[in-house]
Amino acid sequence: MGYELSIQREEHQIKLTKEEWIDYIKSDSEFDQIEEFSTELDDGKSLTVSTPNAGLWKTDKGEVPFTFDEEYGWISVKNQDEWIIKKMISIAQDLDSVVLGEEGEKYDEKNLLGEQSKDDYKSDGRKWWQFWKIDNSEADCPTPLNADLDNNLFLGDCFCSSNKEFDIGLVLFEIHQGQDGKYYSFAPVLLDNKCSSINRFRNGQIKFQPNLGTRTFGIPAIGIINEKDLQELKSYYHKVGKIEFRKRKPKSTSTSYLLGLTEKHLTEFVDGLEMYFTDKERKKIPISKIIK
Repeated sequence: MGYELSIQREEHQIKLTKEEWIDYIKSDSEFDQIEEFSTELDDGKSLTVSTPNAGLWKTDKGEVPFTFDEEYGWISVKNQDEWIIKKMISIAQDLDSVVLGEEGEKYDEKNLLGEQSKDDYKSDGRKWWQFWKIDNSEADCPTPLNADLDNNLFLGDCFCSSNKEFDIGLVLFEIHQGQDGKYYSFAPVLLDNKCSSINRFRNGQIKFQPNLGTRTFGIPAIGIINEKDLQELKSYYHKVGKIEFRKRKPKSTSTSYLLGLTEKHLTEFVDGLEMYFTDKERKKIPISKIIK
């Protein structure tokens, strides 16, 4: 998806609101408020992305979309050049905020490349979907695992709801051993209800997330970050079997922490994936293409 910088307030402050962001857009003559953004792909086709409450910065060097996440109060830009970072710093000053990178590094007028020590912002600067990332100056990077024997979990484990009519399942495709424990990523799968048990997964589909400006796709995943949440998931969803991935396992483009484990929450997650892509802009891939 490209490296992302965000304008956000520090933890002790009240998060940015949609109203504050819209007011800024209206006050800056270089900005237009937009609800979607189009970009040209390598093959000459165009990709249009739904971007509610976004701002389009129009400059002589090009047009730059600033997206806004109302839930977390973040204004984000991907693939930034130095001139874009300078604009983000200016906006952050107007909104009593800071500019942060995905690793928690802070950008300001004296530090346009974000090279200062991460100790200034530590883990509080991590993106909400990068909960497993840690400061390399203090600990080793999380280690990918094939299994968590303590919880009887293995890559490829498939989980179904106790409601046989529910058509969304979960496949475990990433396990990491981090500084504070093990972390898990589950891919939501649209099940084939004509089949039973593990065949529902083998014949199901994953909604892949389109990467803006490229022709590649990735899996937006659900993250579980502690033992309590893992046990809660296992109380709602039971393991029905395991599938073996092909040699190259799928990777997530981003991970969302599931705040609720009910069928309603999972359905809302699948229906409203990151970046607000519509169903037409997403790509459904048969599970059979990524398993043995």
